[in-house]
Amino acid sequence: MKSTLASYFAAVMAGSIACSATALAGDEPDIMSRAGQCYGASYARTDGTVKDIRLSFRRSVTDDNNSNSFVDFHFSQWDVPNDTYGFTANCTATGGEIVCGIECDGGRLRIQMAEDGRLFAEAVGLRNDLTNGPDSLLPPVMDADGLTLSSIFALTPIGKPGEACEVSAQQTFVALQAGDLSPRVKILETKLNSLGHFLEFPNMVFDETTTMAVESFQTQYNIPVTGVVDRRTAETIESAALIGAGGC
Repeated sequence: MKSTLASYFAAVMAGSIACSATALAGDEPDIMSRAGQCYGASYARTDGTVKDIRLSFRRSVTDDNNSNSFVDFHFSQWDVPNDTYGFTANCTATGGEIVCGIECDGGRLRIQMAEDGRLFAEAVGLRNDLTNGPDSLLPPVMDADGLTLSSIFALTPIGKPGEACEVSAQQTFVALQAGDLSPRVKILETKLNSLGHFLEFPNMVFDETTTMAVESFQTQYNIPVTGVVDRRTAETIESAALIGAGGC
C-alpha cells in the first residue's frame, strides 16, 4: 500500500481518529450482527501487491476455548496469476471486534467494525495457504506453502448477506507442449484419458504420446491440430471433461 494510505489506516487502528470511525466507548457495536455479510476491497497495481480481498464471518455452533465465530479470509495478488490465498479460522468475537490467532505461529487477524459500515482488518504476520483448485489447467505460480501478509485493510460491504464471497485472481495462461515437465501435464493427461484420447497412465511428462493425444482431441473438436495445448484447446478440454463427468 502507499505509505499515506497505510499511515491513515494505522491511525484508525491506533485510535487517533477512532471517534469518527468506530463506535464510542459504552456504545460498542455487536460485530456478529453482520454475520453472513461479504466484505471486500479491490486495489490498483500501484497501491501494492494485493489485488482483491474478500472476508466474511459466521457464528460457531460451539464455544470451545472461547472461540465463537468462523472467519473466511481470501485474497489475490498482482503478478501472481491464477492463484488465490486465504484461510478459514476459528476466532473470538467480542463486542465490536473479532480476533483470530492462527495456530503454529500463523500470525493474527484483528477485525473491527466502524460506524459507517466498513470493517478494518489488521493482518500481522498472517500466513495464508494456496486456496485455488488443484485440478485446473491454469498454471499455479507459487507453491502450496502460501505466503505471509502484514497490513491494514478497509473493507466495504459487497452484495447481500448470504451471497457468495469470492475473490478473483489475475488470470493468465501458459501453453503446454512437448518437453514440458509439470503437474499440469498430469492433469491434462488425466482429462484426456477420461475423454478416451490418452490410454496410458498419466504422469508429469509431456512426451510424444501426450502430443498424439492432444492432436487426436483437436481433430475431434475441429481445433487447429498443433499438438500444443493453447488456451482454446485447454478451455475445450475443460468443458468436454466437465460434460463427460456430468457437470453443469
